[in-house]
Amino acid sequence: MSSDVHFGGTGEPDPLADVPPERYDVLRHPRSVRILSLLTDASDYTYTLSELTTALVEQTGADASTGHRRQEIRIDLVHHHLPCLDAHGLVDWSPAGAESETDANDGTVTLIEEPPLSPAILTLLFETGSGTEELLLDRLVHPVRLGLLEYIENADESLSVDELATALATTLSVGPTDAYEATIELHHNHLPALAEIGAIDYDREAGQVSPAAASTDVL
Repeated sequence: MSSDVHFGGTGEPDPLADVPPERYDVLRHPRSVRILSLLTDASDYTYTLSELTTALVEQTGADASTGHRRQEIRIDLVHHHLPCLDAHGLVDWSPAGAESETDANDGTVTLIEEPPLSPAILTLLFETGSGTEELLLDRLVHPVRLGLLEYIENADESLSVDELATALATTLSVGPTDAYEATIELHHNHLPALAEIGAIDYDREAGQVSPAAASTDVL
Protein backbone atom coordinates (compact mmCIF):
# COMPACT_ATOMS: atom_id res chain seq x y z
CA MET A 1 0.00 0.00 0.00
CA SER A 2 1.28 3.46 -0.87
CA SER A 3 1.23 6.12 1.85
CA ASP A 4 1.99 9.14 -0.36
CA VAL A 5 -0.37 12.05 0.12
CA HIS A 6 -0.54 15.14 -2.09
CA PHE A 7 -2.70 18.20 -1.74
CA GLY A 8 -3.77 21.33 -3.63
CA GLY A 9 -1.40 22.82 -6.18
CA THR A 10 0.36 19.55 -7.06
CA GLY A 11 -1.75 18.72 -10.09
CA GLU A 12 -2.66 15.39 -8.51
CA PRO A 13 -6.16 14.37 -7.37
CA ASP A 14 -6.71 15.31 -3.75
CA PRO A 15 -7.23 12.07 -1.78
CA LEU A 16 -8.80 14.00 1.09
CA ALA A 17 -11.51 15.67 -0.99
CA ASP A 18 -14.17 13.01 -0.44
CA VAL A 19 -13.09 11.66 2.94
CA PRO A 20 -16.08 11.60 5.33
CA PRO A 21 -15.61 13.57 8.58
CA GLU A 22 -15.76 10.45 10.75
CA ARG A 23 -12.52 9.20 9.17
CA TYR A 24 -10.77 12.22 10.67
CA ASP A 25 -12.33 11.46 14.04
CA VAL A 26 -10.65 8.04 13.94
CA LEU A 27 -7.26 9.56 13.15
CA ARG A 28 -7.49 11.99 16.06
CA HIS A 29 -6.97 9.25 18.65
CA PRO A 30 -3.33 8.25 19.32
CA ARG A 31 -4.08 4.58 19.94
CA SER A 32 -6.09 4.23 16.75
CA VAL A 33 -3.25 5.87 14.84
CA ARG A 34 -0.74 3.46 16.38
CA ILE A 35 -2.94 0.49 15.47
CA LEU A 36 -3.14 1.60 11.84
CA SER A 37 0.59 2.30 11.73
CA LEU A 38 1.40 -1.18 13.04
CA LEU A 39 -0.97 -2.83 10.56
CA THR A 40 0.53 -0.84 7.68
CA ASP A 41 3.94 -2.38 8.45
CA ALA A 42 2.68 -5.89 9.28
CA SER A 43 2.98 -8.94 7.08
CA ASP A 44 -0.22 -9.16 5.00
CA TYR A 45 -1.39 -6.08 6.98
CA THR A 46 -2.63 -8.46 9.67
CA TYR A 47 -2.09 -8.96 13.41
CA THR A 48 -3.66 -11.34 15.84
CA LEU A 49 -5.17 -9.62 18.84
CA SER A 50 -2.37 -10.97 21.04
CA GLU A 51 0.34 -9.71 18.67
CA LEU A 52 -1.27 -6.29 18.42
CA THR A 53 -1.65 -6.05 22.20
CA THR A 54 2.01 -6.97 22.70
CA ALA A 55 3.16 -4.40 20.14
CA LEU A 56 1.13 -1.64 21.77
CA VAL A 57 2.37 -2.56 25.26
CA GLU A 58 5.96 -2.43 24.01
CA GLN A 59 5.36 1.01 22.45
CA THR A 60 4.49 2.33 25.90
CA GLY A 61 7.85 1.13 27.19
CA ALA A 62 6.27 -1.40 29.51
CA ASP A 63 7.15 -5.07 29.88
CA ALA A 64 4.94 -6.98 27.41
CA SER A 65 4.38 -9.64 30.04
CA THR A 66 2.98 -7.18 32.58
CA GLY A 67 -0.50 -8.56 33.24
CA HIS A 68 -2.37 -5.42 34.31
CA ARG A 69 -1.13 -3.18 31.51
CA ARG A 70 -1.63 -5.88 28.92
CA GLN A 71 -5.20 -6.55 30.01
CA GLU A 72 -5.99 -2.84 30.03
CA ILE A 73 -4.83 -2.39 26.42
CA ARG A 74 -6.53 -5.59 25.28
CA ILE A 75 -9.88 -4.55 26.75
CA ASP A 76 -9.54 -1.12 25.13
CA LEU A 77 -8.87 -2.76 21.75
CA VAL A 78 -11.74 -5.23 21.97
CA HIS A 79 -14.40 -2.87 23.27
CA HIS A 80 -13.46 0.41 21.61
CA HIS A 81 -10.76 0.88 18.97
CA LEU A 82 -11.10 -2.25 16.84
CA PRO A 83 -14.91 -2.11 16.56
CA CYS A 84 -14.64 1.60 15.72
CA LEU A 85 -12.01 1.07 13.02
CA ASP A 86 -14.07 -1.83 11.64
CA ALA A 87 -17.24 0.27 11.59
CA HIS A 88 -15.48 2.95 9.53
CA GLY A 89 -14.23 0.41 7.02
CA LEU A 90 -10.52 0.76 7.78
CA VAL A 91 -9.94 -2.72 9.23
CA ASP A 92 -11.56 -6.14 9.23
CA TRP A 93 -11.90 -7.12 12.89
CA SER A 94 -12.75 -10.77 13.58
CA PRO A 95 -13.11 -11.18 17.38
CA ALA A 96 -13.14 -14.99 17.48
CA GLY A 97 -13.94 -15.14 21.17
CA ALA A 98 -11.76 -12.15 22.08
CA GLU A 99 -14.44 -10.89 24.44
CA SER A 100 -13.05 -13.34 26.99
CA GLU A 101 -10.28 -10.78 27.58
CA THR A 102 -7.66 -13.52 27.64
CA ASP A 103 -5.21 -14.71 24.99
CA ALA A 104 -6.77 -18.18 24.94
CA ASN A 105 -9.32 -17.20 22.29
CA ASP A 106 -7.64 -14.76 19.95
CA GLY A 107 -8.99 -12.67 17.11
CA THR A 108 -7.42 -11.12 14.02
CA VAL A 109 -7.43 -7.61 12.61
CA THR A 110 -6.50 -6.75 9.01
CA LEU A 111 -6.04 -3.37 7.35
CA ILE A 112 -8.50 -3.26 4.44
CA GLU A 113 -8.40 0.38 3.40
CA GLU A 114 -5.52 2.79 3.68
CA PRO A 115 -6.26 5.83 5.86
CA PRO A 116 -6.40 9.24 4.12
CA LEU A 117 -3.10 10.23 5.76
CA SER A 118 -0.28 7.83 6.50
CA PRO A 119 -0.60 6.70 10.14
CA ALA A 120 3.18 6.23 10.19
CA ILE A 121 3.57 9.97 9.58
CA LEU A 122 1.12 10.75 12.38
CA THR A 123 2.95 8.41 14.73
CA LEU A 124 6.23 10.17 13.94
CA LEU A 125 4.56 13.52 14.55
CA PHE A 126 3.36 12.83 18.05
CA GLU A 127 6.64 11.12 18.96
CA THR A 128 8.77 14.08 17.86
CA GLY A 129 6.37 17.04 17.94
CA SER A 130 5.47 19.46 20.69
CA GLY A 131 2.54 19.07 23.06
CA THR A 132 0.52 16.01 23.93
CA GLU A 133 -0.43 13.37 21.39
CA GLU A 134 -4.11 14.23 21.68
CA LEU A 135 -3.53 17.96 21.19
CA LEU A 136 -1.32 17.50 18.15
CA LEU A 137 -3.69 15.10 16.41
CA ASP A 138 -6.72 17.21 17.28
CA ARG A 139 -5.15 20.32 15.78
CA LEU A 140 -3.58 18.71 12.72
CA VAL A 141 -5.94 16.01 11.46
CA HIS A 142 -8.39 18.19 9.58
CA PRO A 143 -8.91 18.32 5.79
CA VAL A 144 -8.44 22.09 5.52
CA ARG A 145 -5.41 22.22 7.81
CA LEU A 146 -3.62 19.37 6.07
CA GLY A 147 -4.11 21.06 2.73
CA LEU A 148 -2.99 24.42 4.10
CA LEU A 149 0.09 22.93 5.68
CA GLU A 150 1.32 21.43 2.44
CA TYR A 151 0.54 24.63 0.56
CA ILE A 152 2.56 26.63 3.10
CA GLU A 153 5.47 24.20 3.09
CA ASN A 154 5.60 24.17 -0.72
CA ALA A 155 5.76 27.97 -0.96
CA ASP A 156 9.14 29.55 -1.80
CA GLU A 157 8.62 32.32 0.75
CA SER A 158 6.32 33.43 3.53
CA LEU A 159 2.71 34.00 2.56
CA SER A 160 0.26 36.67 3.56
CA VAL A 161 -3.04 35.64 5.08
CA ASP A 162 -4.76 37.21 2.06
CA GLU A 163 -2.74 34.96 -0.27
CA LEU A 164 -3.64 31.93 1.80
CA ALA A 165 -7.30 32.93 1.85
CA THR A 166 -7.32 33.15 -1.94
CA ALA A 167 -5.65 29.74 -2.18
CA LEU A 168 -8.12 28.24 0.27
CA ALA A 169 -11.08 29.66 -1.64
CA THR A 170 -9.88 28.86 -5.17
CA THR A 171 -7.11 26.23 -5.13
CA LEU A 172 -7.69 23.75 -2.33
CA SER A 173 -10.53 21.28 -2.72
CA VAL A 174 -11.94 21.75 0.78
CA GLY A 175 -13.02 24.72 2.86
CA PRO A 176 -14.91 27.93 2.04
CA THR A 177 -15.06 29.15 -1.56
CA ASP A 178 -15.37 32.80 -0.60
CA ALA A 179 -12.08 34.64 0.13
CA TYR A 180 -13.60 36.77 2.89
CA GLU A 181 -14.99 33.72 4.71
CA ALA A 182 -11.66 31.95 4.18
CA THR A 183 -9.82 34.87 5.80
CA ILE A 184 -12.05 34.68 8.87
CA GLU A 185 -11.53 30.92 9.19
CA LEU A 186 -7.77 31.29 8.81
CA HIS A 187 -7.46 34.08 11.40
CA HIS A 188 -9.76 32.58 14.02
CA ASN A 189 -9.40 28.85 13.48
CA HIS A 190 -6.86 27.12 11.26
CA LEU A 191 -3.73 29.26 11.57
CA PRO A 192 -3.81 29.55 15.39
CA ALA A 193 -4.38 25.78 15.63
CA LEU A 194 -1.39 24.97 13.41
CA ALA A 195 0.79 27.53 15.16
CA GLU A 196 -0.13 26.09 18.57
CA ILE A 197 1.49 22.75 17.73
CA GLY A 198 4.51 24.36 16.06
CA ALA A 199 3.60 23.32 12.51
CA ILE A 200 3.82 26.91 11.19
CA ASP A 201 5.11 30.32 12.19
CA TYR A 202 2.18 32.74 12.27
CA ASP A 203 2.75 36.46 12.78
CA ARG A 204 -0.80 37.58 13.45
CA GLU A 205 0.00 41.30 13.57
CA ALA A 206 1.92 41.25 10.29
CA GLY A 207 -0.49 38.80 8.71
CA GLN A 208 2.37 36.55 7.54
CA VAL A 209 2.65 32.76 7.60
CA SER A 210 5.63 30.50 6.95
CA PRO A 211 6.70 26.92 7.75
CA ALA A 212 8.01 26.57 11.29
CA ALA A 213 11.80 26.77 11.25
CA ALA A 214 12.19 23.55 13.25
CA SER A 215 8.99 21.76 12.33
CA THR A 216 8.83 18.09 11.35
CA ASP A 217 8.31 17.51 7.63
CA VAL A 218 4.84 16.04 7.91
CA LEU A 219 3.73 15.63 4.34
